[in-house]
Amino acid sequence: MDSRLIEALTQIVGAANVLTTPEAKQPYAADQWWYAIAAAAAGAPISRPDVVVRATSTEQVAAVVRLANQYGVPITPWGGGSGVQGAANADRGGIVLDLKGMNRVRHMDMKSLTCTVEAGKICRDFEAELNAVGLSFTHYPASTEWATIGGSIGARGSGVLSTKYGKIEDHVLSLEFVTPTGEIVRTPSVPRHAAGPELTQLLIGAEGIFGVITAAVVKLRRLPAKRAFLAYAFKNLADGVEAGRQVMVSGLRPSVMRLYDDYAAAHSLARAVDMPLPDPTFVIMCDGEYPDLVEVEAAKVAEIMRACGGAALPAQISATWWERRYVFYYPPYAPELPSIWGTIDVVADYEHIEAVYHATTQAVRAAVPAHFNLSLTTHFSHWYEWGSMIYARAKIPVGPDDLAEAKALHDTIFRVGVQAALEAGAVLNDHHGVGMRLAPYLSAQYAAEGMALLRQLKQALDPNNIMCPGKLGV
Repeated sequence: MDSRLIEALTQIVGAANVLTTPEAKQPYAADQWWYAIAAAAAGAPISRPDVVVRATSTEQVAAVVRLANQYGVPITPWGGGSGVQGAANADRGGIVLDLKGMNRVRHMDMKSLTCTVEAGKICRDFEAELNAVGLSFTHYPASTEWATIGGSIGARGSGVLSTKYGKIEDHVLSLEFVTPTGEIVRTPSVPRHAAGPELTQLLIGAEGIFGVITAAVVKLRRLPAKRAFLAYAFKNLADGVEAGRQVMVSGLRPSVMRLYDDYAAAHSLARAVDMPLPDPTFVIMCDGEYPDLVEVEAAKVAEIMRACGGAALPAQISATWWERRYVFYYPPYAPELPSIWGTIDVVADYEHIEAVYHATTQAVRAAVPAHFNLSLTTHFSHWYEWGSMIYARAKIPVGPDDLAEAKALHDTIFRVGVQAALEAGAVLNDHHGVGMRLAPYLSAQYAAEGMALLRQLKQALDPNNIMCPGKLGV
């Protein structure tokens, strides 16, 4: 990399925040996409930054972006590195812009229950600070220990409480961001105002291609005064899906609704809660500030579950799941190399969701030779008034020794799974983003006209194509 660029970066952020040695850049060799991890372990990382820059202010970010334009160098923003789709990998070299130093809470509005927080704030740390004063962000992603606020926004992430409180776009009121040409933009302080297009939503889910998110104004809530737990078993998955549908279209809003198919209940959920669960199982939690309303909501949910054929299980199952909800993402539950793993999460309306489930799971199972001992645990973890999603997690205990063969097998799982889901009426992706892994399939969803529009937006906002070039298929 040009020594003049290194010197200029040093002038902006200081020598300690410009990392050029292989050892210093090693933590940025892969996000949590399986192939990125496997490739890095094989000594052929797909993320190959020429330099890592650690910014601590929006002004520094803007100066770095302007400099990158001057030198024609790509920029890849980096938060917690916890994404599973490959978006954070600097596969074209250039600058990795680490934002974790931007981790301040700038302002807390206790009347409006809003907060201005910087993009590098770790979700877990933010929630802990809020809990200390009786508040909650209610965004609990599985990667909360590593995920940042900016990363969650960039990937259009979701948390385990999304059924009631919404995905990340429902939490964000306004954004501060740096455009691909280095201007600082702050969107209006409240959303959905009748004054032109919503620029805030343009950045949410854009995975960095339209600019670098540096701060956000987000909604807060008081910590719930009561949580009520329910658990139900169903003789078949269809009855469970119908129960969930009836809950959501009736206006009830449990904070947690997770329906596990029989295999996931027996092989994943049962391990976490230490109880045999051979049938499709619904884990439910209602919460709120008013205990009497929580009890009424839980009772109404229970009525629907029973009317749809659900058999009540001990509520402790759901309570235990809540207490252990993150164990799925650590050993011995979380897979490690030499395993192959990945999750296909797609979303559909209620008219199509069952067909999507069957098409996707059948296609994945049929595509993997029996000797690889595929495990496919699938559940419906996020519910909406119009539909739901499936979270199909595939794991092969030991993949091929050859990296290319292992990648081919991994790619086959995703190709057949995604294609089957789209053909059955699904939309990708529910909450993991697109990144590098799903970019080849985006055109099947947006069609040529939609992709052309995305490219036009990209060209207009980023004329030198420095922001995450190639990501999102543009």
